[in-house]
Amino acid sequence: MSQTPQNADIDKAFEALKTYKIGDDPAPVQDPIDKAVMAVQGNMANRAALERRLAAALTPAYSSVARSFVCRQLALIGTPASVRALAPLVLEEELSIHARNALERIPGAESEKALRDALGQAKGRTKIGVINSVAARRDAASTPVLIKILGEDPESAAAAAKALGEIGTSEAAKALAAAHGKGPAPVRQAVVDGMLICAERLAAAGQRSQAITLLEGLTEASQPEHVRMAAKRALSAVSRK
Repeated sequence: MSQTPQNADIDKAFEALKTYKIGDDPAPVQDPIDKAVMAVQGNMANRAALERRLAAALTPAYSSVARSFVCRQLALIGTPASVRALAPLVLEEELSIHARNALERIPGAESEKALRDALGQAKGRTKIGVINSVAARRDAASTPVLIKILGEDPESAAAAAKALGEIGTSEAAKALAAAHGKGPAPVRQAVVDGMLICAERLAAAGQRSQAITLLEGLTEASQPEHVRMAAKRALSAVSRK
């Protein structure tokens, strides 16, 4: 059976993707694949086939620029079927942000586990990014690892404090309350921010009493004025719900 022009274009694009590198004209690769991604949105079978083809291009045989492009497409049409291919890229400094963006958007426990597993392995700026992705997913199962990170370097600890706030569970609230007032100034401020966020999440989930308890700890006279004011505003909002 002869190919349609559209199929021929996409086949050529995937062939060109194999040698695609920085400095190459992106149009022959990106334009047909961009169009295909948009075209399959309403067709599950075609979408799954294109997703498999994209995920297969995430191996080290492809350049970083090729794989970053693929990650951006999987952020649009990716499903749990792509998680296995995306997960190793989370730990690659150059590709981590692109893989994480895709995993943040792929629903289901598989993508959450991939990000959670990377928490214990990532280093430096990549680790901060993974913490932020876990926060974006509000993955409660990451709480024990984030609590451990609260005792690590200040930048990681500050990111972990805010992530615990976004997760907003009782366990996260207890960890933030225990960390309150400890560590260097940036971490202390991040813990306060995390507590304020956590109280909002708890109140939204119907756990008003725990939200109030968390906020009351920030209204004590020993707290900086700006912290007390923020906590009082938050208390007022929680009390009205």
